[in-house]
Amino acid sequence: MLKKSKKKKVKAVKLAKANIRIKTITVPATSVPVQLPVPSVATIGALPTLVDTLLSIEGNRVGAQNRITHIAKHAKEDPETEEVFRRLVQIEDYLTKRIGDYVKVHPAYPWYSRVKGIGLENIAKVVGLVDINKCPHVSSLWQFAGYGKDKETGETQRREKGKKLSYCSQLRMTCWRLGSSLLRANGKFKEYYDKEKEILVQRFTNEGKKIVPSAELPKVNGKHVENDKVIAEGHIHAMAFRKMIKLFLQFLWLEWRKGVNLPVSEPYAIGKLGHQHLLKPEEFCDKVTESIDREPKEN
Repeated sequence: MLKKSKKKKVKAVKLAKANIRIKTITVPATSVPVQLPVPSVATIGALPTLVDTLLSIEGNRVGAQNRITHIAKHAKEDPETEEVFRRLVQIEDYLTKRIGDYVKVHPAYPWYSRVKGIGLENIAKVVGLVDINKCPHVSSLWQFAGYGKDKETGETQRREKGKKLSYCSQLRMTCWRLGSSLLRANGKFKEYYDKEKEILVQRFTNEGKKIVPSAELPKVNGKHVENDKVIAEGHIHAMAFRKMIKLFLQFLWLEWRKGVNLPVSEPYAIGKLGHQHLLKPEEFCDKVTESIDREPKEN
């Protein structure tokens, strides 16, 4: 009995200390407005934190929205979830506006603001996840974004069961979204995508491969698979899409590094893709003046 009593006392003391710690870090409510720094190149270090917070808030907002939709199908309501959703939307709007202010003072803004398809949200979620000081070469950025080569196998980076990811999954996802926006915008990057896709179609046709929809691929063990005679249309799209994203990241890397007086490697075009001349960032500007807004929506 004595031992049990002693254990209970020790546990009570630990809980009391824990409560003290919680109370110590609690931030009291205040009506005094916080003096925020003016967005500038000097304060742009706040962007990664803002973007990371926005991505977390978005996830929670989507979760709350899905719950509201689900229970509405059963003719029910959840006032608590609805209130959480409302407040999350408010925070998300604040973060989006604040991030937009930082995006406009980014060193690469003079370039990417003139590219059709680049919006405040999609470019912020890309640059906000990158530390350009840790990317001495464009291949470093490709590797971090998941668009490089696996260092062990030399193959395209991908998820492997039981292995730690070799890239930032959030950045890869946001690059994919940005790329989709570039295609919808029908600008210079869409023209590049179309050209690369045509080159791939011609290449595989010359190799004697038939290009078919994924559903028409031959089946092996119940799965549609490619072989040396057929290739899926979606595979060709993915290859051209990947090249377009890598080119965008290359130009972003170049303009960003130059904007903060960091060394860049020359030549900066992707020579391995067989271009006849050096591709330059300014060749992919659709707009004469700097302007950026929300990205175009899907039709």
